[in-house]
Amino acid sequence: MTKVQELAGLGQSIWLDYIRRAFLESGEFQELIAAGVSGVTSNPAIFTDAIAGSTDYDQALEALVAQGKSTLEIYESLAIQDIQLAADLLRPVYDRSGGEDGFVSLEVSPELANDTEGTIVEARRLYATLNRPNVLIKVPATAAGIPAIETLIGEGININVTLMFSLAHYDAVAEAYISGLEKLAANGGDLSQAASVASFFLSRIDSLIDSKLGSLDSEMAQSLQGKIAIANAKVTYQRFLETFSGERWQRLADQGARVQRVLWASTSTKNPTYPDIMYVDSLIGPDTVNTVPPATLQAFLDHGHAALTITEEVTTAQNQLKLLSRLNIDLDAITEQLQEEGVEKFAKPFSSMLTTIEEKVNQLIWETTVFESALGDYQEIVDQALNEIKADEIMRRIWAHDYTVWAADPQEITNRLGWLHSPENMADNIEGILHLVDDVRDAGYTHVLLLGMGGSSLAPEVFSNVFSQDHDGLELAILDSTDPGAVQNFTDELDLAKTLFVVSTKSGGTVETLSFFKHFYNRTLQVVGADLVGKHFVAITDEGSKLQQIAQNYDFRATFLNDPNIGGRYAALSYFGLFPAALVGVDLERLLQRAQAMAGNGENNNGPVDGDNLAGILGVIMGELAKAGRDKITLISSPELANFGDWVEQLIAESTGKNGTGILPIVGEKLGPPQVYGNDRLFAYLRLEGDDTHDAVVETLIQAGQPMITLHMQDRYDIGGQFFLWEMATAVAGNRLSIWPFDQPNVEAAKILARQMVAAYQEEGVLPAGDTMNLTAEALQVFLAQGQAGDYIALQAYVQPSADTRSALEALREKLRNQTQLATSLGYGPRFLHSTGQLHKGDAGNGLFVQFLSLSDNDIPIPDEAGKDSSSISFGVLKAAQALGDAQALRDANRRLIQFQVNGDTSAALQALINSLD
Repeated sequence: MTKVQELAGLGQSIWLDYIRRAFLESGEFQELIAAGVSGVTSNPAIFTDAIAGSTDYDQALEALVAQGKSTLEIYESLAIQDIQLAADLLRPVYDRSGGEDGFVSLEVSPELANDTEGTIVEARRLYATLNRPNVLIKVPATAAGIPAIETLIGEGININVTLMFSLAHYDAVAEAYISGLEKLAANGGDLSQAASVASFFLSRIDSLIDSKLGSLDSEMAQSLQGKIAIANAKVTYQRFLETFSGERWQRLADQGARVQRVLWASTSTKNPTYPDIMYVDSLIGPDTVNTVPPATLQAFLDHGHAALTITEEVTTAQNQLKLLSRLNIDLDAITEQLQEEGVEKFAKPFSSMLTTIEEKVNQLIWETTVFESALGDYQEIVDQALNEIKADEIMRRIWAHDYTVWAADPQEITNRLGWLHSPENMADNIEGILHLVDDVRDAGYTHVLLLGMGGSSLAPEVFSNVFSQDHDGLELAILDSTDPGAVQNFTDELDLAKTLFVVSTKSGGTVETLSFFKHFYNRTLQVVGADLVGKHFVAITDEGSKLQQIAQNYDFRATFLNDPNIGGRYAALSYFGLFPAALVGVDLERLLQRAQAMAGNGENNNGPVDGDNLAGILGVIMGELAKAGRDKITLISSPELANFGDWVEQLIAESTGKNGTGILPIVGEKLGPPQVYGNDRLFAYLRLEGDDTHDAVVETLIQAGQPMITLHMQDRYDIGGQFFLWEMATAVAGNRLSIWPFDQPNVEAAKILARQMVAAYQEEGVLPAGDTMNLTAEALQVFLAQGQAGDYIALQAYVQPSADTRSALEALREKLRNQTQLATSLGYGPRFLHSTGQLHKGDAGNGLFVQFLSLSDNDIPIPDEAGKDSSSISFGVLKAAQALGDAQALRDANRRLIQFQVNGDTSAALQALINSLD
């Protein structure tokens, strides 16, 4: 028996909160039915993901458009076909159970939530149109919905009552059901054919109440976090037992009436620190249903435990609700608020779904292809690999969190797959993010400075640049350089009294980030005073980190605790990316809908089939061409999207560059004619609709035989889908390269050596001598003469970032590429240590590393502690130590390296070098 079948033996049915055409037609759903799944629920958000994130519906859409159907008619036609197909697949379950189970649900329009008569008319029409006995029409438990439920049950229409959050909601719903049955009996109806479930929502209760408990400084409040939703459900189940007993119910039962089962909804765990199946394991009992998303179902099948739990610790649950009241938290008021918000949250996805259909229709009309590839002779090996990952069920296993996709026994923590569920989970946290953003704006802040490195800073930088034309948000800047000049520029330019500092580090101990914090805390303290300084800081980190404790000690305005199962470079769609995005005015709901659509493109789809499952295809292309020698993926982007490449660079380089292999992303390299490129490149073109800046050059490269992937974006918000696409593709590429893509084993080497350099400085007052030399063209040319086909040149600039210096470095990069035909990369230090630094030491060793180090005349001391001016090192010393440590780590890994000391004006010195190379 499966664990789901064991639950059935205890009286609980498991339904799947998911639907999609290919899922129903491919046989995957039949497999779950055989494993014990006995029902399906759906909602507009699920349909949006299915329609937008796949090609399943394209032919049907084209036919409906040709028939002149409206957007609403198109949705209804597609949804009804899916619901009917699901109902037919579940019909044997319905028949076998005598009508007890085997149901599928479809909701009336959320816009009718407060319209009793409109709900009745719509439910009648949908029920007649679906024409299946095992269909439930979803009606909300609003004040207008309750009389509609009674009327519809009285007419023999099956109802799934939604948006129940409280005992009061349940009482009204149960009364409506029983009264409806009495009307049905009075009219001579067959009570044995009437069916209904009462859907009680869970995780949303904990999300809202936990935020209130978290603001209270008491052990009692802390002890209740994550407990109230389950306590509320257990008390409600006791009322269910009381309601469906006694003389009144028995008269109906004698006529064949069935109880209205309680259905636990919203059962995916939103707080990553809680057990992932807590809303399943804790609520198992007779006459209940639990509707779960695919990830929760897989988690329960993996480590769930089937045992009667719904009637355990009921007294404890009652006491927890009493304690909540003693803390002056009004559960009734909160649940009313949740129902009101629930109506809005159902209405918004419905509206978004109609918009998605319009966009999809326009895409089909314009014949815009989301994904194109021109691989030439490599297409055959890619096709073979696609067949292999289909046979090995790689996509399904990734969604099932099966780490054996990459390694039998990975050294790092195995659960690094929280990013799979970020688009869904973070949607429930938007409200809290926006509340803080409004609070910051109301407090008069005008600027934000994010203090972070690597995965903490790159996605915010993308949002800041890609959405820079939006002026509703605050001005966001990123500090990820330890160069004293860079630190001083922000210190001088910002009005510290109106600046919010976002201190962002997953580990909570990143030396650069904490050094930035101590500097700006001290400077802001001098401006606003001790009473206000803490309110200028917000932390984003993992629970239990050093930064969390710092935030508490220094009275930060807020702390966001991220899912610990998300690695830094996979964190773009978590708090690390989304809070900064919200600060600059990005519409988070719209962004996450695009990400969810892309996630839906691959979830529960074992493809790739017929061009579907884009991430699987992209990942296979990346992995297979790297194995064939094309291990430099060169990103070409529409100008508005240029910074997206910097995020992709870290993701791919740090994930794949290890164990003597790797894919080197080439980002920001100026495009050239075909003859300046070797045969070690794969090109990826990220093209924004309406922009043809690079079309001609791209076509020239394709004609010259260079393999090309083209990804089309309808607008900037498609960046949400691109974040997820590249995360999943990188994970798939890791499978093809036989590497574990979630660790960074070589990064720590440079950190350890840098710490040793700092320790030596603190003891002796001077840094260890390096092997730097004067900057000359002759020395550089002799060094680069080692280069061979397949090598690459990495320019590492431990200098103060500026527009002039960047321009000079880019010009040097272009010249070296054109002269050598070698791929080139460019990174500012120490920023690149958190990006390509892993690949530099972990790949096959075909890099030629050119390091530039400049010393600042105006150094800045790093305070030993926030609020105190004492200092043992400076930012200049830290930067130099990191450069020396990185150089030694490269030498220890037998890499080819040359170090240049740059004196005076960096951009002028680089320009002189370029002129000498002529």
